[in-house]
Amino acid sequence: MFNDKKMKKIISLLCLVVIFALPLISFAQGGTDIEVVEQAPPNYTAEQAMDILPTIINYAFGFLLVVVVLMIIAAAYMFVTGGGNPDQLGKAKNLLMYALIGLAVALVARGLIALVGGLLDNPITV
Repeated sequence: MFNDKKMKKIISLLCLVVIFALPLISFAQGGTDIEVVEQAPPNYTAEQAMDILPTIINYAFGFLLVVVVLMIIAAAYMFVTGGGNPDQLGKAKNLLMYALIGLAVALVARGLIALVGGLLDNPITV
């Protein structure tokens, strides 16, 4: 079912995932300063809703950065294990290109948010 090459690839990929997941596990053990709110106040205003927006943007940006890093690691793994195979190297180059394009789009989106906030005299601090 599995030959030696496939088994080595699976084990190396599993080791990489474990290595990069360890910091997430250690950060998960810390306490949080989040207050649990049972119900939104009845007079919840638009300004209060806009105060939540930077938090959502930061989480989305952080998630996107994690995805980009994982894509770059996968591309590097494909480069290393390609062994001169043009198809494998082409896939690795495409994956790296898509990761960098995704990073560029994320940075431009974050800059646009700051630019629009500055133009509206309501800077969103992200």
